[in-house]
Amino acid sequence: MEQIDNTKKYFESQLPDERVILLIRRHFLAILPYVVTAGLFYLLGLILVFVLPALFPAVVSGFSYNIYILAVSVLFLFTTSFLFHNWTLHYLHVAILTDDHFVEVSQAGMFSRKVSQMSLDKVQDVSASQKGVVDTMFDIGTVDVQTAGELPNFLIEHVPDPSGIAQQVMKIEEEYCERVGLKGDGITKNANVTSRVEAVQQNIANNQDATDENPVPVIEYPVAQEPPQ
Repeated sequence: MEQIDNTKKYFESQLPDERVILLIRRHFLAILPYVVTAGLFYLLGLILVFVLPALFPAVVSGFSYNIYILAVSVLFLFTTSFLFHNWTLHYLHVAILTDDHFVEVSQAGMFSRKVSQMSLDKVQDVSASQKGVVDTMFDIGTVDVQTAGELPNFLIEHVPDPSGIAQQVMKIEEEYCERVGLKGDGITKNANVTSRVEAVQQNIANNQDATDENPVPVIEYPVAQEPPQ
């Protein structure tokens, strides 16, 4: 895990006394395909610079030399931009666990950023999963933080030690619930509250349906008539 400096402010809405517990970044292997692709283009550029002139001397003479220099320059510039772009998106995508909130900073583009934040009492369940040989060998996986209500889930992919992160989130969530006075066992408590609320709502709906289907009968009593004069 990355070293945490609690004198530093990691996101805009961080409170002055809010302590950062975990700073979660994606594993380096998540960007490895982009690094390999860039390496192949750099290798092609080196071949064009050192091998091609020796095999085809006409390429580096006359007007074709200008085209050759332009093509090689564009290739190196494109490859460097490609690598820098993907590295920036990889490094700036981070999830932050504090003693009050869970925050995910998603870097969708060089100038596009989204910050999602929720209070820890909204956490309903946390799970970790690993798929494939590579994930198992390097202990990489996905952490799924499920939320209560209509809030979207937090899905953090390609993170190291996903099981450890999930356990840490559950531990901090339980400590938060105890600190703010929400009795129960954290996530279990939140899930039970949600279940009880849903059960009450369902019971009310069933009673309403029963009332609609079986209306209360209306009893009509005969009206007393006055005796004839």
